[in-house]
Amino acid sequence: MTARYRQVEVRVVRVGPHTTHISVPTYAAGQILVPVATFDLMSATGMTRAQLTGADLTATANVDATTDTDLHLHDWQAPAH
Repeated sequence: MTARYRQVEVRVVRVGPHTTHISVPTYAAGQILVPVATFDLMSATGMTRAQLTGADLTATANVDATTDTDLHLHDWQAPAH
């Protein structure tokens, strides 16, 4: 089966020095937090750790994922307000 990727909204829940935890509402109703490398997220969005805390972002995700590691979150963007 081929994965289907789509841009989805995500929320940064917890930002640590090495790992950031992301809630993806389209996956497990956002109840399972997905770990992402903090440095990678900061580099992709241009945001600081302080700015990331609680931020609403978008990312490309595998919408057919059955586990958090299958989501393959990438192409992070901070929506323009």
